[in-house]
Amino acid sequence: MAAVIVTARGDADRAPAGAPDPAGGHRLGREAFERPTLHVARALLGKYIVVRGDDGWERAGMIAEVEAYRGPRDRAAHTWGGRRTARVEPLYGEGGTAYVYLVYGIHWLLNFSTVGAGIPEGVLVRGIAADTADGPRALLGPGKVTQYLGIGKRLDGVDATTSPLIRLEDRGVRIPARRIRKGPRVGIDYAGPYWAARHWRFWIDIAALAGGGGKARMRRNAAAGTPDATLPDVP
Repeated sequence: MAAVIVTARGDADRAPAGAPDPAGGHRLGREAFERPTLHVARALLGKYIVVRGDDGWERAGMIAEVEAYRGPRDRAAHTWGGRRTARVEPLYGEGGTAYVYLVYGIHWLLNFSTVGAGIPEGVLVRGIAADTADGPRALLGPGKVTQYLGIGKRLDGVDATTSPLIRLEDRGVRIPARRIRKGPRVGIDYAGPYWAARHWRFWIDIAALAGGGGKARMRRNAAAGTPDATLPDVP
């Protein structure tokens, strides 16, 4: 695994989309998000989320697990049926807009809008690989991702392609298709059997990324999923 670097950055300059960042890799621009949602979800594996805290320090992690949500036609999506409220408004924004919401009054979940303005689809980040105080490990579970990166309500609606607070980087990590797994999304039985069965969750099958409990979970995921040599069919 490429090293995950936590750096001190006192400046708050707005880095242009697509520009190389001196502390990491190539910043993802709008075009990386304004594509079909399933393609974006799969392409985000291996990319880095970098978040700047209020103290100016940055923390980063490599995306290792995601889920795709396909908007008004997807019963599992918050925008099913064209639902549009203040809470889900970031999903209607331009590609790369962060959608951060609270579940169970405890955990913040991080999503990025996809496709383009007015089309409320998105990708949920479920897991990252990070260098923690206990060494490299997989942080699997969307609440663990946001807790480690320090993500909360302040990032809801922020444009990740231009904001100094959050960005996604391509640091040259390439994940072979044979190392990508796909399977059903987690915790969406309420959407009905058809939508619960869609294989729109993608993750990296690299047990070496994980340590301790994370390793065991990643292995269970690998056993449950199927190789993703090609994208799944889109109904």
